[in-house]
Amino acid sequence: MKNAKRIAAILLCLALVFALAACSGSSNNAQNNTDATTEAAYDGETIKVAALKGPTGMGMVYLMDNKNYDVTLVSDPTEIPALLTTGGVDIAACPLNLAANLAKKTNGGVQMLGINTFGVLYLVTNEITVNSLSDLAGETIYMTGQGATPEYILNDLLKEAGVADQVKVEYLSEHSELAAKMASGEVKIGILPEPFVTVATSKNDKLSAALSLTDVWNTYHKETQLAQGCVIARSDFIKKNPKAVEAFIADNKVSVERVNTAPEAACDLMVSKGILDESLFTVSSELSEKKQAAAKTELAVGLVGRCNIVFLDGQEMIDTANANFAVYFDADPASVGGALPEDSLYYVK
Repeated sequence: MKNAKRIAAILLCLALVFALAACSGSSNNAQNNTDATTEAAYDGETIKVAALKGPTGMGMVYLMDNKNYDVTLVSDPTEIPALLTTGGVDIAACPLNLAANLAKKTNGGVQMLGINTFGVLYLVTNEITVNSLSDLAGETIYMTGQGATPEYILNDLLKEAGVADQVKVEYLSEHSELAAKMASGEVKIGILPEPFVTVATSKNDKLSAALSLTDVWNTYHKETQLAQGCVIARSDFIKKNPKAVEAFIADNKVSVERVNTAPEAACDLMVSKGILDESLFTVSSELSEKKQAAAKTELAVGLVGRCNIVFLDGQEMIDTANANFAVYFDADPASVGGALPEDSLYYVK
């Protein structure tokens, strides 16, 4: 009997040990699964990435805390070509048409990994009701981006709306200048990109984002989305480091998902990393702490929502990019390097 009790006790102890081990293993697996959603498996050298301040770089913010990436912030997209062609970075965010131009100039030296930003242009009005572009007949619009993709996008949409010859467009050189003029009430109708929509509307509560040009585009170009930002990489880097490229794509998708799922936390991180300016989230100190927090949350949710941050790769990337390039090419062939891009521009696993 004593032996039987002793054996039973030993078996009970062993069962507890195995149970504890199993729990520990489950906990470790859960932690590993959590890590896997933020850091794809890649054991090579650190990947050098250039992220643009503003919408095109916002979706990359969580890569900046990922040990696999060395992220450089860039203010001006014209810096991107030199960074890539000299090997300063392996991967970069940039405007969509820059990808086509650089691929042409480098004879296929870069490829597009994905589209990371849909349209970020908005028609902002000051106490003027605008439900469609046709309502703008006889009006003057102020915007930036003359001779660049914003002009081509607007011209295409005004033509589709049948009011291209009935709308006057005045161009300013800086987004900040237009945002200031709208905030002061000097300009009643303007087209601004984010985050300058937030800058202007937060300073003047009479301003509102009346129309999203992305939504208008989707009305007339039902087969695709308006896209303004993408991610490209050096072709030689892609060839030598296919696992690194796949890891980057996976990690970038997770970063985008985290930004869209929790905008306020993401915006806090973007401010700390320098992607967004802290002044975007400045609210009245006269409000209670609770109301200040609510106002900041509202600003973050609105900003991220209007930035249309995504990561499209594969065939979706190809179809979307080609539709946009066709509009740019019709407006000015030089905007995409003189010819529509070939299929070799696109990276497909």
